Amino acid sequence: MPNPIHVAVGVLAEDRPQGPAVLIARRPSDIVLPGFWELPGGKIEPGETPQVCLAREFLEELGLTIAVGQELPASDHLYDHGHVLLQAFLCSRLAGEPANLQVAEHRWVLLPDLTQYQFPPANDRLMANIIKTLQS
Repeated sequence: MPNPIHVAVGVLAEDRPQGPAVLIARRPSDIVLPGFWELPGGKIEPGETPQVCLAREFLEELGLTIAVGQELPASDHLYDHGHVLLQAFLCSRLAGEPANLQVAEHRWVLLPDLTQYQFPPANDRLMANIIKTLQS
């Protein structure tokens, strides 16, 4: 199996009257897996920790300053274009309002509604872990 592409993703959840809501973003049409929804994040660059990568990606993609917290179980998937390993972390917002800087759109989605969005296959187990973690 080829070396995986290491990707860090952030679970930015905030309380709403109806329960926790998670920030998701739609992938632009000019990149791999266009139009899918995803958790904010991206490829970990050489010399970067997953935490530094997430802080950079949230700022570049959405204009948010975040704090990176607890790591969640990783998830991987073998696509036609490569093996992807997702490292997920709970995050909290320090500053900013989400803006579509490098994403097609973004939404705050309540936990029970997350399954109504089409995420790339590598996210399947990850989403189940996120819902379980945030409900407890």
